Order: sequence, then C-alpha cells, then structure tokens
Amino acid sequence: MTKLLLIAPLGSGASATNVIGGHTVQAVEAVRELGQRGFELEVLDTSGDVTNISRWRFHVSRLARFLRVIRGVVTKIRRSEGVFLVTAPGSALVLASSVWAICRMTRRPLVLRLSGGDLSLVFHGYGAVARWLAARAWMRCSLVYVETWQAYRDFDHLPNFRWLPGTRNVQAPARIRREEVRKLIFVSRLHMDKGLAEALDACRQLPERCHLHVFGPGMSDTDWSLFETHPRATYGGVLEPGDIPRVLSEHDLLLFPSYYSGEGHPGVILEAFQCGLPVIAAKWRAVPEIVGHEEHGLLVEPRSADAVRSAIERLLDDPDLYRRLCKGAERRGEDFRSAKWHDRLVTDLRLAVSEQ
Repeated sequence: MTKLLLIAPLGSGASATNVIGGHTVQAVEAVRELGQRGFELEVLDTSGDVTNISRWRFHVSRLARFLRVIRGVVTKIRRSEGVFLVTAPGSALVLASSVWAICRMTRRPLVLRLSGGDLSLVFHGYGAVARWLAARAWMRCSLVYVETWQAYRDFDHLPNFRWLPGTRNVQAPARIRREEVRKLIFVSRLHMDKGLAEALDACRQLPERCHLHVFGPGMSDTDWSLFETHPRATYGGVLEPGDIPRVLSEHDLLLFPSYYSGEGHPGVILEAFQCGLPVIAAKWRAVPEIVGHEEHGLLVEPRSADAVRSAIERLLDDPDLYRRLCKGAERRGEDFRSAKWHDRLVTDLRLAVSEQ
C-alpha cells in the first residue's frame, strides 16, 4: 500500500466564512478515489476563513494557514512515500514552492494538482524574479497536473506537465425525459462576476410558466437588491453538496453566464450534464472546452443579459433543439466521470513514488 501525504482544501471547517467551492469538491473527490484504489492517505487540510471577511483578516488567516501547513508537512512527510498537493494557481509560487523545497530535502516526490483555469494568467502576471523562482521550484515537481486543455498547451514543452480536467461522478436520482424549459437554475457562489446579474435580468420577462431558482452562498459583493420584486426568480439558500444532484434533476436548464477570471471547468456544469441538464454559459476562458455550442448547451457573449435571454427564448421556441441538447449533455457528462481520470492519476502517482 502506497503511503501518501495529501495536502488539499477539504472544507472540514466549512462555515459562513469558508464556503465549499470547486477546489474543495475536487480535493474531496481525490481523497475518495485514491482511498478506494489502495492508497494510505495522511491528510493536511488547507481550508480556512477566506471569504466574507475584511482584507486584514484575510491576509492574517492566509499567513496562519500557510505556517500551519508547512509545520504539518515537516512533521508528517517522513511517514509518507510521496506528497500530493492540490491548490489553486495563485498559491503555487509560495505554497507549492515551499512544499517542493521540503520534498527535495527529504527526497520525496511531489505531485502538484492545480485546479482552476487561470494558471496562464497567473504565470504571465509574474515579474521576472517570480518567473525565475517558479521555473526552479514548483514547476520542477515530479508531475504538475493542470485543469484546462489551454493551460496544458501553454506548458506542454515541459515534460512533467499533464492534463487532468475537472471531474465529477454524480448519480442522478432518476433519468427524466425533459420536453421543455420551465424550471431554470443558477448554482454558484454569488459573486457578481459569476454572472448573477445577467442571469436574473435575462429572466425578468420570461413567460409565466418559467422560473429561475438561485442557490449559493452570498459573498461580499452580492447585490441582494436584484431579487427584490423579481417576478421570475427566487433565492433558495445554500445547497449541501449531497443535495445538488437531486435539485439539479428537478430543473430543466442551468444558467451559468460566468466571467470569473479564474474559471476552469466549472463543476456545476459537469454535474448538470451528468443529470441530463444542458447549460447556457458564457463563452469565457475554458468553458468552451467542456460545452459544445448547440451540442451540450448554448454559448453566449459574456456580460450580456440580452444574449442570455435570447438563448433562453431560442430553447423555448425550439423544443426539438432543447431535447437534443439534453441528450448531448448527458453524453458529455460521461466524458468527465471520475473513475477513468483517477485511474490514470493513480498510475502516475505510483510511478512517481517508485522512481524516487
């Protein structure tokens, strides 16, 4: 049995200031999949209070979390044969480089999983010194997994880089034959750059038979006034992760017009696909990698409520297209089932450990 130190945001302290997001879902999924494949895992949880708090508290919390993780790595690494670190690209320069240095000193392989879609933006935003440090530290990990195909292509000249897309393994409560759009759903952290305003504005003048249900934690920039007197939208609160498949299955169409800078492969889109729901999404960052226009959903211009509204109306007027997208979404969801991708990850992890 391979002993692995896994460092990841597992959300064990989930609260109003530490809500569960895509990074956490991927990390929890990795724990489950690796455990089922015979790895003995010792876990360091990097979760912390990172949202809805003042700027100074954010930085203090981040520093305290970093020091706690580094102390944990120093304490636990000698009981493990390798280290698997799951983090966002924005944390790679400091956290991944520090863990890499400890692994080098203790002769342990470090496999890095960068979740999210902003690796290229982060790296090219580095100054010359930071790029030099990255090239001699975290970029020299035994393996570096990136989430998006574009990020892989940007770094495919480095032999240790691999593509590992966002994955999910949602089991829909029932396969429902959907005939038309009535119940729409928006699920996300309610950051405004997730397209909340555009989704709400797009639904204001829909037919009475249509209604938008919004779910997700409020954030510091959430404009709650958008819900006031809205004729076609209701805020439903925060969903527990285990409830998301059931709630998605009770709806007909996912709205996700996000223009969030770090958007990779949004997990809620993959979950919707596996529940047979097509999506109307913004043509933004890596989203077109997983959403084929007129195959699994409709892609629209970012920041445009009119474009979202037109896409919804198109599906209302063309039920044949809607039913075709439902079938395409379900097929597409199978491409991102966790099992086959984690089988490849397991093979690479064991090879990295054996070669050290």
